[in-house]
Amino acid sequence: MTTSLSLQQALDLARQHWNAGQAPQAEHYCRLILNQLPGQPDALHLLGLIAHTFGHIDQAIAHLREACSAPKFPALYASNLAEMCRQKGALEEGERWARKAISLDATLVNAWNNLGILLQEQNKLVESVLCLEKVQSLTPHSACAHGNLANTLRRLGRFDEALAHYQHALILAPDDAAINNNVAGLLLEAGRLDDALAQCQQALRINPKFAEGWLNLVTIHIARGDLTPAAQALVRLQGLAPLHPATRQKQAQLQQLQGSGSTELSAAEYAPILQQALQLLQQGRFADAETLLRPLVASGSGPLAVWHMLATVLRVQGKLSETLAIQHMLVDHLPGDAVSRFDLAETLLLTGDFDRGWQEYRHRYDMAHTRQIARHINATRWAGQPLPDKTLLIFDEQGFGDTLQFIRFVHQAKRQSQARIVLDVTPELLALVRRAFPEEQVIGRGELPPVFDAYCELMDLPRLFRLQPGDLPMATGYLHADPERVSQWQQRLASVPRPWVALVWAGRPTHTNDHRRSLQLQQLAPLARAEATFLLIQKGDAASQSPPEGMRTVALSQAIADFDDTAAILTLADLLISVDSSPVHLAGALQRPCWTLLPFIPDWRWLMTRDDSPWYPGMRLFRQPAMDDWSTTLDTVADALVARFPPAGD
Repeated sequence: MTTSLSLQQALDLARQHWNAGQAPQAEHYCRLILNQLPGQPDALHLLGLIAHTFGHIDQAIAHLREACSAPKFPALYASNLAEMCRQKGALEEGERWARKAISLDATLVNAWNNLGILLQEQNKLVESVLCLEKVQSLTPHSACAHGNLANTLRRLGRFDEALAHYQHALILAPDDAAINNNVAGLLLEAGRLDDALAQCQQALRINPKFAEGWLNLVTIHIARGDLTPAAQALVRLQGLAPLHPATRQKQAQLQQLQGSGSTELSAAEYAPILQQALQLLQQGRFADAETLLRPLVASGSGPLAVWHMLATVLRVQGKLSETLAIQHMLVDHLPGDAVSRFDLAETLLLTGDFDRGWQEYRHRYDMAHTRQIARHINATRWAGQPLPDKTLLIFDEQGFGDTLQFIRFVHQAKRQSQARIVLDVTPELLALVRRAFPEEQVIGRGELPPVFDAYCELMDLPRLFRLQPGDLPMATGYLHADPERVSQWQQRLASVPRPWVALVWAGRPTHTNDHRRSLQLQQLAPLARAEATFLLIQKGDAASQSPPEGMRTVALSQAIADFDDTAAILTLADLLISVDSSPVHLAGALQRPCWTLLPFIPDWRWLMTRDDSPWYPGMRLFRQPAMDDWSTTLDTVADALVARFPPAGD
């Protein structure tokens, strides 16, 4: 806390930031409290929730243990600690904390439920039933309460009672995959195999990524003696939970039943070949990698890891039809593999299949390396419905170019939602966005938003609008330069001969495809044939590169403080020539002339083959005709530039 903040004010700010998905700011206020009030339980509890959300279970438990060592703390804190201990496998400690929570508040349903499940997992089934009956009596219309009680009754062998509670749960929540799957398990144990199969298939129709459902399906097929569908279900299970002991046990059981000690379900023998293929891929020897991999899947079967690697090799060579076929197969067999789904999304969008592409693009934050940067918001996600008299928070994501490209959809979100809009954008783009949306509240990332009723990621808007290529551009000239900056740059460049061609030759080095999209300034030497002054507006380390001999340049990089400076320069320039980086999106949003240089396989938003962009009318796209062939591309650009700005006297 500070002299200007009370404990309650600091706690309120921490909770508000957390509810808005701003974990760093929430943690900041918690730490501020703890610096002055060590052991303050509310701050420690919130720190524990933050740590738990981001997968740091040990840290979360440590925070909650300390919170629950305070002289006074809410029962909910002990109950939450009990559940975290259960997740960690510390069942006895979890039971102690659940009992502590009940001693503090005997009406806390959460605590009774946690205690019942902890007792169940310790095989203290009679006590578990008593706890879960208490939960069911307190919440008679809760499907979860009936389902949890049924789980314990099932383990006690009280079949009829368990089935009755499961059926009650299904009445309350017919689309709950876990409950459907539990009913299937109960029916399997009762020998009702046909009914079990139908119920399990229903669970998987509801949630195709439900690993426990696939495990149950394998078991049911084996019990029925149907080994072929059992093997097919096992492949799905391996895609969702490859390292789980139950998966390996089912694989061994099925192999024994099939009378073979080894089947194609194991990829271990392929590991050396996959490693060799990866090395070829890293060396850029894509055709060699393809030649190595194809025999492994020539029969139409083979380990999914081989298919995944082959899809990668084919895509980078531009063999997109075959890539898509493999990626669809991978997603079908690995419905829970977010990487496969995201790979499919990018290829679908690249080929113009927006219908399916936007749907798969939802999985961009489900991958291991992106889950940590996802924004966790404690509010309702907007599904595209009207929200009259409500407030909708829309926040940007990913890079500057993504925000510049997708901010156009806010107008449609306003019309469709009928809500008050709050835009949360990266601070570097704040001024540009505020000029574009003067009627909306625009805040910088990290600022506390006002109270809102629903939220949406900026790049989810196309999916909600069911955007098709033919719907684009939807808006043009939707960003505007600051007139004062334009005037300042006009004065600064007054003595520079025209025409002015702005140049950007490199993108962000950390981009996954930067080695293919970025250039060296020296490679732009062919452009010097045109009678133009080249304004060097590159930012970052690449800005220090020396221009080619004979090219008339003005270095502006060091004088560019922000995107408002870049916008002003692009407003004045006759043309921007740039690799695929944020300035092309800025030029497009400003509706300024732009030529974009693209690698052989570009980012999905540029589609394939066409020399224009539906996103930005008037933009020209210059593509590599073959992998890494910038020479031909730049010669083509130079010819076009000379035609546009011919030497004096021609």
